[in-house]
Amino acid sequence: LLAGTKSGSIHVLEASDSSTLKFKFKVQLARGGVTCITFVSAAYGQPPCLLVNTSDSSATIIDCTYGPQRGPQEGNLQNLAVRSRVRVAHSLLPLKCCYSPSGQGYLISGSEDKEVYIYSLAKGSNYKMQYLKHHQVPVVAVAVNLQDTLLASADSLGRIVLWRRMDFSHITD
Repeated sequence: LLAGTKSGSIHVLEASDSSTLKFKFKVQLARGGVTCITFVSAAYGQPPCLLVNTSDSSATIIDCTYGPQRGPQEGNLQNLAVRSRVRVAHSLLPLKCCYSPSGQGYLISGSEDKEVYIYSLAKGSNYKMQYLKHHQVPVVAVAVNLQDTLLASADSLGRIVLWRRMDFSHITD
């Protein structure tokens, strides 16, 4: 179990039985509070990771390290290490992020500057950023559908925008 705090750390807890949570460790991540934690499975040669929004104007990609597949620590989360931080306009509101498995993966986040931020997680992409503009107020939540063909963004006034992913791979240069 992972828990973000308003002081910017992530606490890792373990369920030892049906009614007991045991504190394992914590990682101090930022000066601003943690507003969203999204788990991403290992893919494209990258380890499993967390995508974390914090209210210090950043989103952080954190690699997860697990124990060996045999022994007393079998498959247990052992460490969280920051892979990279990317900029997201975020200081006050409880912004959310999500993961899109399209291509080699994207971190998608709402922002207080009314834009949807999209960062490539592909190796060698240097976390290239794109953004979508439509909202007139801060974007507080984002989500993709199971087929990864639609992105929904919601703003602080409750307006929802649906974005359809276009595939231009059939067009030759």
